Amino acid sequence: MVEFREMARVTLFGSRNKTSNGSGANFVAARDIPSLAGKVVLITGAAGDLGRQTAIELARHGRPARIYVADLPRDEAAKNAVVDNITHEAFGESFEAERSDTSAPRTEVRFLELDLTSFESVRACAAEFVAKEERLDILLLNAGIIRVATGTTKEGYEVHFGLNYLGHALLSKLLVPTMVHTAQQQPGADVRVVVVSSEGHAMAPKGGIQFDKLKTDCADISYTQRYGQSKVALIGLTRELAQHHPELKTAAVHPGRILTGMAAALAKESFLVRVTAPIAPFFCVPVSVGITNHLWATTSPNVVSGTYYEPVGVSGKESAVARDKDLSKRLWEWTEDELKGVQSL
Repeated sequence: MVEFREMARVTLFGSRNKTSNGSGANFVAARDIPSLAGKVVLITGAAGDLGRQTAIELARHGRPARIYVADLPRDEAAKNAVVDNITHEAFGESFEAERSDTSAPRTEVRFLELDLTSFESVRACAAEFVAKEERLDILLLNAGIIRVATGTTKEGYEVHFGLNYLGHALLSKLLVPTMVHTAQQQPGADVRVVVVSSEGHAMAPKGGIQFDKLKTDCADISYTQRYGQSKVALIGLTRELAQHHPELKTAAVHPGRILTGMAAALAKESFLVRVTAPIAPFFCVPVSVGITNHLWATTSPNVVSGTYYEPVGVSGKESAVARDKDLSKRLWEWTEDELKGVQSL
């Protein structure tokens, strides 16, 4: 009953997808993504629906120098398949011609192994990136999960919080020095951290984050609350990064209600999700539309650092706990303590 009430509240009163209908920014990727020539991008979860399509659109229209796809470890053939798929989707038949033309600007896609439930894996991913690159212009923290089953990360944190928030918090702390260096060294640099939160942050438990339970499986609260507090935390991370690193531009986004593989996986565990599946298309949009807020926040000159946006470019929609500056400050301090000893390379 609690699960139904929380999900219904978000469904009925949460955001709608407002792409180009007058309620938000009128953003068209082909027209509005500026040149990203020479820039370096890293996207977590970029083998999945939203991250993959975001990488394709940035490569197709912005042509950054390199896009790093950070996703779960897999064998070399599977890594190459991810890279080739993104590359060919972005450039189509022109890709082969461009490969033989060294003067044609094109984006190189590279794969990085990243398991956000393991501090060791996060550190290895960051170390590999830093060994290869001296700059990072766009960090898109896109990966995420929502699931009914309880669980913990390798370090013992509740799995939603550990993967969605804490793994990303560690990755950002490890890569921020490179981003700050980029902002300081590149004339007119526009260096950004974009964090994928969700309107589901409104389903967080009372108080927003149950700090005393984070190093358990939080089995005494619903999976929607476990998910919700991780998404509140991501909005807090965005605000605190903006405060501590004003040379960077940060934004948190809700992509909208999207029909993704993550939703399909959740349906296997949630009876409510299965029951409501027939009406989902009336409330959801395809991935091709859902990435618009990702792309807007990553490239638009109208982004205000430290802000949470719903589709597309609509601010001021976060819950009261997500606006709580004392909560985000407490979260930052808690995170510093939890990551002590692992947040530098």
